[in-house]
Amino acid sequence: MIFAIYDFTPFKNELPEFNLRLLLNIEDLNNAIFDEVFAVLTPPQQKQYSVYKTSEEAQKYREERNAKLPYVDLANLPEVFDEDLLQKMWVYDKDEDVRGAIFDLLSEDQKGQIVRFNSKIREEEKARSRALMSDEEKRKEQEWWDNYNADPTPRFFGNMGEPDTVTGYILKYGFNPITREPETIESFNQKYTIDPKTGDPIPKENQE
Repeated sequence: MIFAIYDFTPFKNELPEFNLRLLLNIEDLNNAIFDEVFAVLTPPQQKQYSVYKTSEEAQKYREERNAKLPYVDLANLPEVFDEDLLQKMWVYDKDEDVRGAIFDLLSEDQKGQIVRFNSKIREEEKARSRALMSDEEKRKEQEWWDNYNADPTPRFFGNMGEPDTVTGYILKYGFNPITREPETIESFNQKYTIDPKTGDPIPKENQE
């Protein structure tokens, strides 16, 4: 299964700019899946992308992208990343346009290595920020977490740099951020519907 396809199937009319950049990155960085992703587009969308990729806007984006991304031979990634490669893959993973393009290229173990490295970086950043907090700020933060942990209501909050929906999280990591259990989009849709007003998942058993 190519997960990148799910980024394009919701759109029946013109593609948003994000999807145009994503498709450009798939063609440049993960070309092996490009034809299959391109095939799910409508003919007008295919024409829209063909015009976009030769535009000055696309050229400028490519130049800016290439300037900030370190070189990585994505076609020959080792199964185990060393510290230097993890640092480079972290830069790729931070860029949402790029992350979606290379997601299908990575094995589950490689994704796990990047997730753990991201968690390590976040914890180090949190520790540095916390060291600068006053005692009153620390007290208020602890009070917030105490209230949060005391509330039994299942909920999911997207984190900065992470998917902001449950389904996006499942696509990226392969598990449900609410239950912490392995999950696929198919199994999730069998068990939940999405509240159109809040975007929150609702167990189907609660609606029976």
